[in-house]
Amino acid sequence: MCHSSSRLLFAVMLVWPVYATATNAQPVNKYFAHPAVEDQDGVIAPWYRGQNGQCDFRARIAAETLKRYPWTDKSVAVMAAPYFVFSGSWGIKPDGAIVVSPKLDDWMNADLGQRSVSTLFGDVAYYRYTGDPAAIGLISLTVDYLLDYCQTPADHAWPNFIISAPVKGKAFGRANPHGFIQLDLSAQLGSAVLAAYKLTGNRRYLEAVTHWADLLAEHCDVRPGAAPWNRYANPKDCPWNTQETAGMSLTLQFLNDLIRLGYHGKGDALVKARDAGEKYCRDVLLPEWSRDPTFGHHFWDWNNPVYTCAVPSYTAQYILDRREAFPQWKSDIRNFMSLFLCRSSVDPASAGGVYSGVWAFPEASNCCGKSLQYPTMHMAATWARYGVLADDAWAREIARRQSILTTYDVHPTGVVEDRINGGVEVTGVWFNLAHPWPLRTVLEMLAWQPEVLGPARENHIMRSSSIVRAVRYGKGRIAYSTFDAPAFCEDVLRLAFAPAAVLAEGKPLPLRQDLSQNGFTIKPLGNGDCILTIRHDGCCDLMVEGNDPQETLGCDRLHYEGPWTTEDYAGASDGKLKVAARAGARARFDFQGNQVRLIGRADPSGGKADVYLDGIQQLCGIDYWCPQVRDQQVVCYKNGLAQGKHHLEIVAAGARNPVSNGTQVYLDFAQFSAAEGENGFGQGSGPTETQRVIFGYVGRKDYVDSNGHVWRPATEFIMRLGTLVDLVPAAFWTEPQLNEVAGTADPELYRYGVHGHDFTAYFTVAPEQIYHVRLKFCQARKPPRPGGYATSIQIGNRPVAADMDIAATAGSLGKAVDLVVNGVRPQHGVIAIRFLGTASSVAMIQAIEVGRGDSASGAKPIASHLR
Repeated sequence: MCHSSSRLLFAVMLVWPVYATATNAQPVNKYFAHPAVEDQDGVIAPWYRGQNGQCDFRARIAAETLKRYPWTDKSVAVMAAPYFVFSGSWGIKPDGAIVVSPKLDDWMNADLGQRSVSTLFGDVAYYRYTGDPAAIGLISLTVDYLLDYCQTPADHAWPNFIISAPVKGKAFGRANPHGFIQLDLSAQLGSAVLAAYKLTGNRRYLEAVTHWADLLAEHCDVRPGAAPWNRYANPKDCPWNTQETAGMSLTLQFLNDLIRLGYHGKGDALVKARDAGEKYCRDVLLPEWSRDPTFGHHFWDWNNPVYTCAVPSYTAQYILDRREAFPQWKSDIRNFMSLFLCRSSVDPASAGGVYSGVWAFPEASNCCGKSLQYPTMHMAATWARYGVLADDAWAREIARRQSILTTYDVHPTGVVEDRINGGVEVTGVWFNLAHPWPLRTVLEMLAWQPEVLGPARENHIMRSSSIVRAVRYGKGRIAYSTFDAPAFCEDVLRLAFAPAAVLAEGKPLPLRQDLSQNGFTIKPLGNGDCILTIRHDGCCDLMVEGNDPQETLGCDRLHYEGPWTTEDYAGASDGKLKVAARAGARARFDFQGNQVRLIGRADPSGGKADVYLDGIQQLCGIDYWCPQVRDQQVVCYKNGLAQGKHHLEIVAAGARNPVSNGTQVYLDFAQFSAAEGENGFGQGSGPTETQRVIFGYVGRKDYVDSNGHVWRPATEFIMRLGTLVDLVPAAFWTEPQLNEVAGTADPELYRYGVHGHDFTAYFTVAPEQIYHVRLKFCQARKPPRPGGYATSIQIGNRPVAADMDIAATAGSLGKAVDLVVNGVRPQHGVIAIRFLGTASSVAMIQAIEVGRGDSASGAKPIASHLR
């Protein structure tokens, strides 16, 4: 969305001590790795000031860390590859030097499934987004290790099936089939390897995953009401609960990915298994959305009987893919996703809460220490997609704020601080959570928020309904092909120019007002950029042309030292390539601008080169090796530079990685741009519509009152009860407390509730509005002791009631009463309503309405005379 230029200037952003608004939170002036920054409304703002934006910066650091990771050779491992292919254990020094050890126990290798999924999905998306061929090499090495060394033997009960958590077996070697074969992680690996097939075209990948899917379908229990799969293929090898709950959505996703491809299995076995799983999800799991284990039993390294950040997100992503099969998808996703906010923050040590207007939280109600960056990343990506598809302003704003906060975590060196108030919890040990996971999730954030978070004055394919198999980012011409183009196939690009033409299969597509049929739409962003959306059903080859502000230098215009040759090559932009293979060969040029890219060839004989920007050697050089020949690729890019004159130099290393056939370095041309424009980051936004919630209510359908207003379950609050405390049975009245409620036409609003000594409800709102708050109460019965429900209320810093006697205020037990507070101004983009009991009482609330402007007055609170 657009704001006036005065609102977009970073000059309005100040670094100051920022106060979290979570219950009992301590003042903080640092979020993760950087000093806290707020916009003029007190809402989170980026710490990073490069024109490309903070999310793009985070993705680039993650990708570069993967690209520069140290390699093993066959003296250490069964094959040569970067160490992270085999082990999730790592270390990093303050200067960015990566530390790995070849001597590790099996446990440190057992996040194979999660780590490989992050790498594969992350690099598939990164190739689409940047055109960097290094992603293809890392994908190929990862899949080769999985297929050659991490499957069960042919005589296993699940023959030639992926071992997703190999807690047994030789480190850096072959996985032992008595490791954990966790089916949801195995299925997720299937989806990731399938995506790798779509990018690379390697048929071996497809053959492997169709076999895995056949086994999953064969072992599916299709009886009505039965859980379709166990948690493990080998439950006897596992020391804890083997129940499978909503993690099965990953299995459904894998089956559906293949069904979409046209593979249904023998006798439509995959379709039958998917349909049985969806029915179990609709009929058994979603009605139990408020139960703690429903979205647990997923992480490989513990029993995990509680809600975690991963399963709600994965389940939501699957339902979003299959909306036609889930009629209540909007309310279901919103309910179980948002319930995680209060469930995960129940531990007093969690530091889960609202910081500068944005939610942060740990992995679960007991793990892992304080609020960490990676759960917030995972949720942000899913909220972003949901916000677009559901057209939900609240979800879009939750996603925007979380996307900014969670990308506070990284330093330019690749060091990651994952604790909310700074320091390292797990990212200094587990590589996946430091960079592969962020690469995947941050690119997903960008994909669904291109207008507010995408890089300014650059060209990127932000998302596609298919897999982008090949892309060339040229000046004023972006040419790409997708794996397929099914019905309703849409791609979204953020461009530094307005397209003059969009072609599909060489034929022009029409500019349209909507995309009810093939064509394209253009949304100008006000800084010279635009959002281009293309619908191209049945067409896989696309080209976008226009007046791009980038400038180019052909390879003949760079300055060279040492043994370079000029080769005629049809795949180059002008039919010629500059090639060097010996150490010390240099190429350099000066440019004026804020971003630069080197375009070259990558192939099986590619070697290494060092990169110097303004005389400083960059941590990440270039590896021109790729198992496939890829022409006119972005082999190196630097953006977010200070506007001005810069000098770029690359130096051939005369070296290669252990699997390359040569040391060749290839230069085609250089791109750079001095185009300027603020990125924006969406400040000042948020929902303005009235929000209405019922506490304790866990119905799947929203309640519609006598005035036609919609009320949803209340989930956006914090109550600290203890580690692993199950919040719902401890604090919710989930069953109606009264059959009859006096004084209201809508008794359903007053029949449920929550109760506790100290809890805070939050409403994420647009910061510039003035709101009213209507608080709804009904005391169903006499308390177990006098004054037992005396409730004090505070909105922001404003006292509303002190030791309120709810029954006395209403006039009797079983009678509804409303308190109304007008003229409420948000603080940090939220309205925080705190409820406190006394030493001998608990506070309670039944329902709350928050809306713009004033509301009719309510009752005057009557204080309890007993304390």
